[in-house]
Amino acid sequence: MATNIKGTRIGSNMISSINYLIVMTTKIFAAGLLLFLGLTSCNQASNKQQSMKTKAALLVNKEAFTLYKKTDSVIYVARALAVTNDTFDLHLYHINISKPENAQQLFASVQRLTKQEIDKKKAELETSYTWAPFKNEEILFVQIQPSGFKDEMQLLDKRQEVEDRLGEALENNKLGNWAAGDLGPGGANMLFTVTNVDKSLQMVMSVLQENDLEKNVLIGRRVSLDKADWFYEVIYPANYSGHFNTM
Repeated sequence: MATNIKGTRIGSNMISSINYLIVMTTKIFAAGLLLFLGLTSCNQASNKQQSMKTKAALLVNKEAFTLYKKTDSVIYVARALAVTNDTFDLHLYHINISKPENAQQLFASVQRLTKQEIDKKKAELETSYTWAPFKNEEILFVQIQPSGFKDEMQLLDKRQEVEDRLGEALENNKLGNWAAGDLGPGGANMLFTVTNVDKSLQMVMSVLQENDLEKNVLIGRRVSLDKADWFYEVIYPANYSGHFNTM
């Protein structure tokens, strides 16, 4: 038996009940805390994934159409990207392919148009942009630029790490697979055979963003002149100007 501060006796059964309540209250609180932390963690992960998807969508808009006009050594390109369902950016640029392995791409202009305006513009462009590339397998050329890496070994390690993740992501989503990779004067080169350039580009950008490389890459697609002759058109960044050294 026990005595309270006023000298009143308290039964052992009451003490046991109080101890039981204390233990149960502690367990319930702990379980609630764990549940709260678990839900918070899941919510943060979900928000992070959603943020990455939104960021990818902002960086690479869906291609509405691409038209080409060809001279002896220059390819003129009109490429429309969908910003919203009713808004499009029309990019105009040309590519000097006199040296296909080091083609020079020069961005000319971008014009924002409505759906009605882009349809009208496309019809106008189709009267002169009449060249069509040879139908061949679709290849994406991802090149990590060497700036920001202390030496070739660090760049090589990053390429091997990223190309594994890119290849796995494309294969898991049935969008393509790894084809080749090396180091060259232009940077760390990775080639992927793809089934859909638009969807594959979105997937590639998601992986690159996870590795903080979205601002340090060039992505080109292979444009075939015939079965064994091609050049690469840089499609990311969309307003790229400069050489694309694929050696």
